[in-house]
Amino acid sequence: MPGDNTSESASREIAKILFDWEVSPPERQNALLKLLATKIPWHVPVIDAFEEVRDPYLRSLARSLTKIVTRFRVRHSFLKIALKGNTNHYRDLEEAVIQLSSLAFPEQDVSKMRSELDRISIRISELFTENEAQLTDELKVTLMRQVMFEEEGFVGNLQQYNEPGNSYLFQVLRTRMGIPISLAVIYILVGHRLELPIYGTNIPLHFLLQYDSGQFFSFIDPFHGGVLLDRLTCEKFLEENGYSPEPKYFSKASTLSILKRMCRNLLNIYRENKSKEMEELVQDHLKVLESRSTPAE
Repeated sequence: MPGDNTSESASREIAKILFDWEVSPPERQNALLKLLATKIPWHVPVIDAFEEVRDPYLRSLARSLTKIVTRFRVRHSFLKIALKGNTNHYRDLEEAVIQLSSLAFPEQDVSKMRSELDRISIRISELFTENEAQLTDELKVTLMRQVMFEEEGFVGNLQQYNEPGNSYLFQVLRTRMGIPISLAVIYILVGHRLELPIYGTNIPLHFLLQYDSGQFFSFIDPFHGGVLLDRLTCEKFLEENGYSPEPKYFSKASTLSILKRMCRNLLNIYRENKSKEMEELVQDHLKVLESRSTPAE
């Protein structure tokens, strides 16, 4: 019997595509693998979906195709985001960063990752309820910081800043350490569950967050324990590093711009580490994100 992850009809469809792939000429096989990648829900690991194929021969065949199908699925996910353009509602951010993470950790347990984000958001929600009588936006940010930094221990990885794992959601959730943008993504994903107005801010050299409710505004630095910053401090940082404080650096970052920046960070890291295969893999997926001529952020 198929498991909970993939429906029985989806498993049958996957099996049919696998059969067609087996008997098709080489020039058609890639197209079938791309089609297969679109049939597996983004939150289901490819290997788990393949394990639900009933036919033992096709199941064994599928296992040998896990790596390439995973990559095609990431490409499909990234293309959907590129087509949407620069929206900052973040409804597709979770899918995007989990798909990116699967490039390095194809067997990551997505359900556990999402449950962990749920658990953290529930804890923050409990504190909101406990402090309901005096719950201002500023207090919400303070309580979120308390949980994310003081209780959960999310912090910047100063000792191994250029470790590739710092950019992948799976690793950051496991180690509680990352770089500014990956930590910011976790804040956004938790904040999204709580319907908080938290957005990414594409400041050069050091990605930040901004909380903007209309009544309260502050920048947040998740790399340094969620410390609150005002605009003047951010402008000083830019000037000290040779940038003029242009308005574009303080605008709300979209899912697309966040994903591009994460890929560019990884590209630079793999280039420096001389990890040629991963460099080419990330470059290939960055090209997908840039395929609709969206401007560089």
